[in-house]
Amino acid sequence: MTSSPLRFLPPTVSGLLLLLLAPLALAVDDLDSHYVTLEPVVVNMEAADRGRYLQASIQLEGHNLEDARAIREHIPAVRDRLIHILGGRSPDSLTGSGAREDLRNQATDELNELLEEITGSPRIAALYFSDFIRQ
Repeated sequence: MTSSPLRFLPPTVSGLLLLLLAPLALAVDDLDSHYVTLEPVVVNMEAADRGRYLQASIQLEGHNLEDARAIREHIPAVRDRLIHILGGRSPDSLTGSGAREDLRNQATDELNELLEEITGSPRIAALYFSDFIRQ
C-alpha cells in the first residue's frame, strides 16, 4: 500500500496545493491537443465618443499535432498579427454574428499567410472565439 506525501499536510493546505497545481496539469495536457488557447487579446476600438475596447479569447485549431506545435512556437507573431487585425475597428463594424464570422475568416486567412511565411505552410484549420466582449 502506498501512502500520499500529502497525508502529512493539514487538509486546507493540501487542498490549496492541489488547486495551485491543477493548471499545470492542464497546460501539459494541452500540448497533446490540436487546439492552441491564446491569452485573451485586448485592443482599442476606434470611437469618437469615448474609449472603447474589444476583448477576445481565441482558440486556434491546427490540422494536426505538428501544426499545433508550430503555432505554439510562434505565439508572439500570431498575437501581434491578431492585435493588428482586431485593433482600430469601429464598434459598429463588429455588430452581429455575420460581422464576427467575417472577422473570423479574415483572421484565419491572415494568420495562415503569416504562418506560411514563417513555417512554410498554413497551419490553422479553424479559429474560434470563446469570448468576444465589446465595451
